Amino acid sequence: MSLPLDGIRVIELAQIYAGPYCALQLAHFGAEVIKIEPPGEGEFLRMRPPTTHGANAGFLMLNPGKKSITLNLKHPRALALLIRLLADADVLVENYAAGALERLGLGYGDLAPRFPRLIYASCKGYGSDSRWADLGAMDFTVQAASGIISMTGYADRPGVRATAALIDTSTGMHLAAGVLAAIIERGRTGQGRKVEVSMLDVCIPAVGGAIAAAWDGVFLPRLANRHPSACPSNTYPTADGEILIYCLTEDHWRRFARMIDRTDLIDDPRYRDHRSRYRIIDEVDRMVAEWTREYRRDELIAQLIAAGVPCAPVRTIQEVADDPELAQRGLVRDASFGGDTIKVLGSAIKMSPGIDETPARVPELGEDTAEVLARIGVDAAELGALRKNGAI
Repeated sequence: MSLPLDGIRVIELAQIYAGPYCALQLAHFGAEVIKIEPPGEGEFLRMRPPTTHGANAGFLMLNPGKKSITLNLKHPRALALLIRLLADADVLVENYAAGALERLGLGYGDLAPRFPRLIYASCKGYGSDSRWADLGAMDFTVQAASGIISMTGYADRPGVRATAALIDTSTGMHLAAGVLAAIIERGRTGQGRKVEVSMLDVCIPAVGGAIAAAWDGVFLPRLANRHPSACPSNTYPTADGEILIYCLTEDHWRRFARMIDRTDLIDDPRYRDHRSRYRIIDEVDRMVAEWTREYRRDELIAQLIAAGVPCAPVRTIQEVADDPELAQRGLVRDASFGGDTIKVLGSAIKMSPGIDETPARVPELGEDTAEVLARIGVDAAELGALRKNGAI
């Protein structure tokens, strides 16, 4: 069965997370992704400790199904080879530091006149026209700059960052969406374009409610696991763990009150609505916790589902890692690397009819260099010379 991006060739000049995650999505859709890495140890994440299977686990997760070639872009012959590869490429994905590719003559302004069909997908920490354009960016630094850290944690303690790479993955998906839109447009016009996504910009919709409140002069304190306009909504102890209960609507509250045999509270003025309950939020949370701690977590989940009350188990990462649904839904899949069978990321996007994915491989550093360069006429003798003089 053909895949949506069969026949699309992507050159990836990206490292660590957001850029490679974008290219991974394109690979899931069937694109041929050729990852350009520097000779030696490859891109930054590949050999960053720990390297349990001979490479960093994050690198392995982000790079199945790609091809790896080595090019020393500081070497003029390697730079010339990249230009030749771009001649029949559809997409360039890059997340280099601001100005780095421009200094190599690989900026959009350099490449667009030569390759008008090329889609130039650029992932940055901050917009190219931002006052912070030259500021290095990682997921957790952008959490700070976007206000997310100031919103997270408990009111009486400093804010904390999320350890999940939520901004990196969201940025990668935004960039992939922009690439797909540009591919559709190119089908009509024959012209490529630049697509840029900034990590900071991606955060703004996520904190949009808090920004709107700030415009209205409303200060939202750090609420930990509470919700600013829903009560009860918190994590609560159970006999064997924790559970999150989220009464978003008044109907949810009434269902919950009946469930815990406290129908008397439904007409109680102090419990009448979210605003009223919020005034006595500590009392409400104590009442809920007294009820939840008498039950096992998963038993409560089943009861709350049956009652129609939003909830979720507070699971450990180990529980999530061991969940058979990850494989069942194709969110993780088996792949090979260096002779080992490893787990890598599948796609969260499901299309019908279902696509049977063949086992993926994570490329060894530069293992596809000879094959890819042969397409542009580099024979074995030239390949040896390139290796000898440090170009590949």
